[in-house]
Amino acid sequence: MVTLAPSAQPGRAQAGGDVPAHNSPRLREAPPLPPLAEADLERARTLLRGILAGDPEMAAAAYLPRAAFAQIKGVANPDHIYDRLMREFTADVHALHAEVPADARFERLELSRRRSWVVVREEANRLPYWSARRNQLTYSTEVNGARVERTLEVRTLITWDDAWYITHLREFH
Repeated sequence: MVTLAPSAQPGRAQAGGDVPAHNSPRLREAPPLPPLAEADLERARTLLRGILAGDPEMAAAAYLPRAAFAQIKGVANPDHIYDRLMREFTADVHALHAEVPADARFERLELSRRRSWVVVREEANRLPYWSARRNQLTYSTEVNGARVERTLEVRTLITWDDAWYITHLREFH
């Protein structure tokens, strides 16, 4: 695992409209890997808050926006796939709500070394993006009077512009 320090600038991800330069289908090589920015870390904090509250709608602030997903995917009905992924995400949030201690405090988000530049048509997509698989969200909790760190896996993060978003929280079924 490599922990990426937050950048000084928050991600400038767009939820729709123009295609960001980092996702342009005209790119012939991968742009630099975006670091985790403060906006990415805030989305991760909100994800944990949503898990603790058992509130998938709150947690969904960390999820790739529907409009960006529709632009990325090169399929006839991206809404159908997005809805299926969101049902999985909702189930994952509920399952993690039962597993993560109620006193959990966000500590950090780490991108794994399992990251790659996903080119056009590689994953039924019409736009390229960075993907990081098996990332770790670290939280602390009290165990026997002492604060200890625990992790939960965030299965897949992808980039929209220079911001990181979840597409799979746990293993996709």
